[in-house]
Amino acid sequence: MNRMCVRGLRRLLLHTILLNLFVSALTKNEFDSNPANGVEETRVVKVDGGPPGVVWVVQVSDIHISRLVPERGRALRRALGHALQLIKPAIVLISGDLTDAKIEKSASGQDEGEWVEYRDSMAKVADDSGIPLERFYDLRGNHDKYGVPPSSTLNYFSKYSISAAFNRNRLVQSATVEGGDSQKHLFVGFDDSMTVGLRGPSNAFGHPTDELLQQLDLELRRGGNATTKIVYGHYTMSFTTSTETGKRPEEVMANNNVVAYLCGHLHTKFGRRLYKRHNIGDKGFWEWEVGDWRTSRVLRVLAIDNGHTSFVDVELLPPTDKSQAAFSMPTFILQTYPLDSRFMLQSGENTKVVSDSIRALVFAETIPVTVTVRIYDFTVNPPKLVNESSMELHKGDEPSTGAYYYTAPWESARYHHTGAGFKYAMQIDVEDIRGNICHSEMRFFSVEGEVGEFHLTASAFLVFGFRWEQVFPIYLWGMISFLVAILLIPKLFLYHLQRRGQYEKWLISLFDPASSPREALAKIIKVPFWVMLEGARNSSIWVGMFTYVVFLILFPWFWGRILPDGYPLGYMSVRGWTLKPSKADSEQTLSGLGVPDIMGIVLPYLYGVVLPLLLLLSALSAEKAACEFHITSLGKRQKKTEREPEGIASKTSFDPSLFKGGVAGLTKGGVQAHEQLEAPVSSEMRVNKHDNCHLCERLVRKGLVLGCLGVAYNHWRLCSTVLGAYGPVVLAGPAYALGVPALLMLTFFQTSRLMSKSPWHEL
Repeated sequence: MNRMCVRGLRRLLLHTILLNLFVSALTKNEFDSNPANGVEETRVVKVDGGPPGVVWVVQVSDIHISRLVPERGRALRRALGHALQLIKPAIVLISGDLTDAKIEKSASGQDEGEWVEYRDSMAKVADDSGIPLERFYDLRGNHDKYGVPPSSTLNYFSKYSISAAFNRNRLVQSATVEGGDSQKHLFVGFDDSMTVGLRGPSNAFGHPTDELLQQLDLELRRGGNATTKIVYGHYTMSFTTSTETGKRPEEVMANNNVVAYLCGHLHTKFGRRLYKRHNIGDKGFWEWEVGDWRTSRVLRVLAIDNGHTSFVDVELLPPTDKSQAAFSMPTFILQTYPLDSRFMLQSGENTKVVSDSIRALVFAETIPVTVTVRIYDFTVNPPKLVNESSMELHKGDEPSTGAYYYTAPWESARYHHTGAGFKYAMQIDVEDIRGNICHSEMRFFSVEGEVGEFHLTASAFLVFGFRWEQVFPIYLWGMISFLVAILLIPKLFLYHLQRRGQYEKWLISLFDPASSPREALAKIIKVPFWVMLEGARNSSIWVGMFTYVVFLILFPWFWGRILPDGYPLGYMSVRGWTLKPSKADSEQTLSGLGVPDIMGIVLPYLYGVVLPLLLLLSALSAEKAACEFHITSLGKRQKKTEREPEGIASKTSFDPSLFKGGVAGLTKGGVQAHEQLEAPVSSEMRVNKHDNCHLCERLVRKGLVLGCLGVAYNHWRLCSTVLGAYGPVVLAGPAYALGVPALLMLTFFQTSRLMSKSPWHEL
């Protein structure tokens, strides 16, 4: 009996082990298989020592480990670990784009070697810094999902990332940092990269789902007793789409009293100050984008000082530094109180109780000799120094820590200001043992708690100031409507004029001298319309242009390898990508993917190729018509000049049919006059052959042809990018690849020769 029980227990244990192994195998690719797979249990990181009520963390983003640019990984291994050893953050947040995933200049795809280098580099960084690797939190960016279909073996993040190493396999993960004062601060990261990882450049947006936002909301609610809540991710809100039911991450964060959202994605290409305040009702939070490691070698130190959140971004290395020498961290200063009222102060923050001290963290290789804070009055020019104080090192900081906490007492009541704008700003200076002086950024403050307006630069506003999900359809269908309008409206107006026999009369009125400024203005408005009318009058060119635009609207632009090799081809139209996401299931087809991600392909082509092409082709037709009008008019003046010395009264009058082209439109009298031109004329009445007519030399046409060549080059450049990204099958898209060259050749041929020539210009 006992033996049977033992055998039964053994079998049960064996079955349990096998079941666990089976479940583990099923959940190996859990990052992709189920976006609503819950949240990780919150990990608590306790901070020992340091100033009470103060904790700080580090954020690094857009590392882009690349086999094509190996110095990125070398710089990471050389500098980051040593810097973290001195900074000593509680945790390190790595907000996406861990690898570059670029096979060539344009082609994208996962490279396992890059992931191995990332894993090994971060292991060295953790070892050099003395910070346990489990305190590093990484998540994916769009480059980490380039060419990664659902449940694919190319999902190297689930194999080589730090999160995978510690079984943080969910799309929402969190960590709680507990300071020396027992206050808890919650950091929640969420991965909203697209489920079907398209290859670039059709993969640029975060695509959260309803399930993902539910899990984010749940995790933030679980941390309801946290003093501070910080959310981090890869994508800026401007490059994040709404869910299938129209929900937004901003709503979830605002409703849960999040202080700030930390992100990356846009690098420093559009500026180093991409900050925005999101207000939803009476609640809101800040969005702070950090610069990239890829080219700028930037990291961010974010501190929470007794509930006040501040940060500083630091360039650890010059982008051109490829040295192998030992790294020396630059000294930098993080003012933790008072906060900068332009882009740090929280709306509704209780500022009635103002702290009695100015506070700052100084990060340096050696302990500073002096730390000085200066306050300036900016209502006068130049700014006036109104106070200068020495700051004291917090007791208990060891001289070798690398992170030093300084305070200075101040009388905040002296700095009340009720006028418009900010009056006072603060700057902290640090002098080291070598005599080098480091300055903090000038930061404006308001003891009244006034939150100022932070203004983005023009380039920053373009990518950060609004949601591209909303703007892309406006730009897309607005341009498509405009293209259709400039083709159809002139055609209908031309039909109306020709049906009534008024086109020639309308054209003559256009070229007649203006008798008043109002009439001159009307002609200026008419000329562009006449250009499009001439494009519509040339039937073959107009049909070609109209067919080209209709094809771009209704049909696929091209086919390409939007997923890795071995997967079926997909095709792209203005409505997104259509593809089969699985090699096993040939019946499953997904449509509308990559919207609005495809705007990087569609908008440059419509605005940079299609629109100028249609305008230039119509202008070439108009230039030909203008030359023919000029030549026939010149012939009539020549005939009149020849006959008047002989006493022959001019009996011919202008025939509007001349505008229909060439000498075929001349009247009978005009033909007779033309025959008389063959008789010798006096040299005084001839035009000198060196007095060239610019119109008849067709200099305008030459300029238009140069413009067409520019459009052709832009078309070739954009096609080459797509060709490199998705393979030679792109050339199978007739409208996208061949439409522009075909239209250019047709127009060049049809507008190259005039239907009439003036003998005056042959002398």
